[in-house]
Amino acid sequence: MQTDLRHADYFLYTQFSLATFERCPLKFKKRYLENLKWESIPDKEAGEKIKRGMDFHLLASRYFMGIDDGIEMAGRNAHELMAWMKNLKDSFPVNSENKYLPEYKIRMSQGVLKLEANIDLVVIKPYKVEIWDWKTHGQNQKSMSNVYKNMLINSLQTMVYLFVAGEQIERIAGGNYKRSDISIYYWQPDPPGIICSIDYSDELHEQYREELVKKIQEIQNYDYADFDKELYKEHCRYCEFNWFCNNERVDYRAIEEDTDFLEELDWEEIEELY
Repeated sequence: MQTDLRHADYFLYTQFSLATFERCPLKFKKRYLENLKWESIPDKEAGEKIKRGMDFHLLASRYFMGIDDGIEMAGRNAHELMAWMKNLKDSFPVNSENKYLPEYKIRMSQGVLKLEANIDLVVIKPYKVEIWDWKTHGQNQKSMSNVYKNMLINSLQTMVYLFVAGEQIERIAGGNYKRSDISIYYWQPDPPGIICSIDYSDELHEQYREELVKKIQEIQNYDYADFDKELYKEHCRYCEFNWFCNNERVDYRAIEEDTDFLEELDWEEIEELY
């Protein structure tokens, strides 16, 4: 009998997979349980934005690792990436007192709480642990709006990153740090600046625990025999499984017109779209 991956010990939930289930349980099943992946963003402009974001994440990681960024190999995006990297270096001069952990992966398994966080940068300072996430797709007033800030503050990304870091704080930074020493920051390179930040606490940690347990249990207990695609059809137009469900191709014009689409992409896990 085939194992249901939702209950497998080795299956870890990310903020992206949790968000996918909320958008459409069937999409979650196809992408994560059946491991089916199709290219979903062939549009040239959208593809270039994604590549530019991925390149920036790579260059930023190399900077904090202390190795040559190789920006001259960035091709047509080189000029913009050079400006972004200058903003990054001006905003984050390396301090020898700090420990920098770029592209840092944290995993935990505690009952149903089997989680993985892929963090752009963890900075361990004296008496402080900072989690940084790069948002490279802003470049407009929306990225600094209160609506967008609130979306980030209340996002699954914030919840998963802070909760996993809070559970693993001793392994990450040592025994002298508390959950209240952790903060998360969302930063964009153009225009450079912090979009928003959240300070962690024991109270918030228990709130996140309760919410994450509830979300994962909902996934584990979901009966796909009860799936009703009419409840999720608003997401079909730019879903890579639109052909499977509705015998329709993805509406790429809708992607271009949907200003929220690129905002919601998770650059660290963008390969999950392919």
